[in-house]
Amino acid sequence: MIDYEKALEKILKEELLRLANKHLPYKKKSLKETLNEKYPHVTTRDGSVHMFKRSELELLKSLISEDKWDKLKLPITIELNPDYGEGAAIIRGKVEVEVVSKILGIKPQRENEIIIYRPQISILRRHLRTTTQIAFSLRSIIG
Repeated sequence: MIDYEKALEKILKEELLRLANKHLPYKKKSLKETLNEKYPHVTTRDGSVHMFKRSELELLKSLISEDKWDKLKLPITIELNPDYGEGAAIIRGKVEVEVVSKILGIKPQRENEIIIYRPQISILRRHLRTTTQIAFSLRSIIG
């Protein structure tokens, strides 16, 4: 027998998550690709255009070797996730972790992901306002 209440709850949670993350891009672009664009940008899930500041792209370019420019995908996603503690976020990707750890001056515990907290998120966003975006996990939305 179908539990309509649970089914409805699942649908509502998925819709809430979709709406909360509509500012994220359909497809990320590499640093290399954005450096070659006259107007560096991505198209978001709601159809709007998110522009990258050239100065931030130049900062990112200076932090990693040229052979990694095509591996760094933008925008860097800062996923809020309470599973890692209150005010915690996770950033995934080898090159993304390298960039974030250089900006924050910290050594990551893992090569492919780094957990940061609210004060570090503020610092990171101060340096990379347009080339980072906050993503919400379902637990961060509904607790």
